[in-house]
Amino acid sequence: MKEKFQELYESLKIDRKNSEWSREHSMKERAEELYKEVLEIKQALENDDVKNLREELGDALWDLLFMIVIAEEQKLFSGKEVINDAMEKLKRRKPWIFTGKKLSKEEESKLWNEIKKKEKE
Repeated sequence: MKEKFQELYESLKIDRKNSEWSREHSMKERAEELYKEVLEIKQALENDDVKNLREELGDALWDLLFMIVIAEEQKLFSGKEVINDAMEKLKRRKPWIFTGKKLSKEEESKLWNEIKKKEKE
């Protein structure tokens, strides 16, 4: 999976570089496209349409990665920083998954909400 993820990311960078149409897209436009894809994901789920769900998840991933490519191009932040931030958030909000500690669904939910609340303070 790592290789395919990297291939998609690198291909989107090439697309941005070599396609005038792609270069014209702004971060806001890509965010709007991502929003539409999320609605299509929701629709696929409601319809129990696994084939379409797979396609729409790919489209959403494409838009999300494309936004990261634009952010890197504009020197806002790197994709590595985005992934690192997401990983750090996962470690903060669900530390028990890395220790092997077993929690009930209720305990997980309670801890998740407590940690999230502390982050917002």
